Amino acid sequence: MQDPDIDIPPYASPRLRARGVDPETKRMAIIAGGLGVGIIALALIWSGIHTSLGPPPVIKPPAGPMRTVPKNPGGLQVPGAHEQIMSGEVASGPPQLAPASPQPDFSKLDQEEAAALPKPPPPTPATTPSPVATSTAPALPLPPPPPPQFAAATIPTPIPTPTPAPIPTPPPPSTTAPAQTTGSGAYAVQLAALTSMAKADQAWQVLVARVPDILGNQKPVVVPGLVHGNTFYRLRLEGFPTAKAAGTFCARLKSRGVTCYLPK
Repeated sequence: MQDPDIDIPPYASPRLRARGVDPETKRMAIIAGGLGVGIIALALIWSGIHTSLGPPPVIKPPAGPMRTVPKNPGGLQVPGAHEQIMSGEVASGPPQLAPASPQPDFSKLDQEEAAALPKPPPPTPATTPSPVATSTAPALPLPPPPPPQFAAATIPTPIPTPTPAPIPTPPPPSTTAPAQTTGSGAYAVQLAALTSMAKADQAWQVLVARVPDILGNQKPVVVPGLVHGNTFYRLRLEGFPTAKAAGTFCARLKSRGVTCYLPK
């Protein structure tokens, strides 16, 4: 039986009595709490000082030009680099057509052909040519050249001397037969193309004096024609029966230095 006057404390395990908070853990908790309070205090102070930060900063380029052309660029100077067409700018105003290309001038070819003819021998009595109409005629015959006249050889009077010198005798005339005149064939040989009838007549006289054994008996014709608005007078020999005959005759003239060709 229990005595009510005896106060017996309840039973407690010594391990339960010794359980509590570790001092190291308590100290670490205090330090962590202090750091947290300090960070919160700093954040509140920072937000109180810097109430408004404003808009974000804008990065702008400098006020001056980024690049400038040097006064002396040096290097290779390209011709025409500063012209307006190289700038790439479009010209204002309505579009305009480019000028037409120039027409070729064929008169220089005829002048070169006329210059290739031999110059007339000086001095010869010039004959005034008759005026020629500008209308296109089929053929205008030239007057035949006068036959060459040879001066008669004068025999000097012998001087009576003890030993008379032999009298020089003139060489015998050439026995080469003159060329026959052309017939009525359809082929021709062109000798020149001149800008006037007078020049054509003069060119024929020069050619006859140059090759009298070939052209002495020929009767030329002048065929006028209009080329690019200019009238030219073609000096020709017509009446060859075949193209081969005309080519043979032209080859004889070329062998003597006379220019010719077969017109189409």
